[in-house]
Amino acid sequence: MIRIKGHLQIPKAMESIIEERQKKEKNETIGYLGSFERLIDPVLIGALFGLYKSQALPPIEKDEIRLAASHEFNADITHFTENFNHFLFCLWVKKNGAPDETVDINNYREELYEFISRLLDSEYYKNVLIPFYLDKADQQESGETSSFLHRLSSSNKVGPVLELYSPEYLAREFSDAQNDFITNVIMPLAKQK
Repeated sequence: MIRIKGHLQIPKAMESIIEERQKKEKNETIGYLGSFERLIDPVLIGALFGLYKSQALPPIEKDEIRLAASHEFNADITHFTENFNHFLFCLWVKKNGAPDETVDINNYREELYEFISRLLDSEYYKNVLIPFYLDKADQQESGETSSFLHRLSSSNKVGPVLELYSPEYLAREFSDAQNDFITNVIMPLAKQK
């Protein structure tokens, strides 16, 4: 079981999303961002987008990543980590090759076991993995006016016109990044079987 307990490092844009979500709990007027069931949900969506978009492995050697803000959580994210770990494992194999492709099987196993042990550590999830991918989701892509998280935090301010901040546009962008990840990472591994 993986539980996020205590302060989690988040980008400023994610802080705005959480504030909008908390308005739901206070029965204030809410928009699209208030529809998340749990406070941790937009954080997990941001982390998924960061993984899909960056297709980068997290730093295994780090113990903490500091971002612009933090928020206290107490949430069980086990269901999320089951899928997320699968995606990370596939990415690791894509980057490091299959076991039969390695020259030194002992070194391969050692690196794989270290990677897996980090994925099973709640503190690593809270202090490194989620902040790493939130930071990736908060980075502005070339040609974009702002990051995915910044546009998501502003999505309550749009009208009926489809804009870069529109929930429909963001959902399409998320879906495109997910499809690209599946096409480039998951499918090649499935074909190897």
